[in-house]
Amino acid sequence: MPGSASTMMRMHPIMPLGDDMTIRPAVVSDAPAVASVHVRTWQTAYRGLIPDSVLSTLSVEARTSMWERAIPSGGVWVALADDTVTGFASAGPSRDDAAFELYAIYVLSSAWGTGLGFGLMQAALAGQRDVIVWALESNTRARRFYERLGFRTDGAARTETAGTTELEEVRYRRTA
Repeated sequence: MPGSASTMMRMHPIMPLGDDMTIRPAVVSDAPAVASVHVRTWQTAYRGLIPDSVLSTLSVEARTSMWERAIPSGGVWVALADDTVTGFASAGPSRDDAAFELYAIYVLSSAWGTGLGFGLMQAALAGQRDVIVWALESNTRARRFYERLGFRTDGAARTETAGTTELEEVRYRRTA
């Protein structure tokens, strides 16, 4: 199937970025590191946006189990700096009305501004032309990142719940 996760992995198996930075498809043994990045980035990026009571209960163990199940189906990429996972992205068929969706992209704050996020986005999307991603309305940093990469809000919005807090999300779309 054109554009499938397995096709993308064959097309772009490894992307060296220089300065000991690499992006490659995730393997199951990456699950604990991906889970750690997932929890740590939520606790950093969402501080002040999501209640501390929610952020403090995030579990690397629970996320590891989730990523052990998700990684084998493909579409998960990891960014490494000095052979250490410092970010990841997950993408695949859209759950909405687009062809493709960026489900998640997270990079440790220590790697912000290094190009890893951009590289992850390129690897995960691999030339897809109709892509959506959901972002917290209040997450200006993420929204600026998506806008720099050609995404624009398309008018769709939804409410998610974290603990007892309702969070407003906006949908971004890139069609080129």
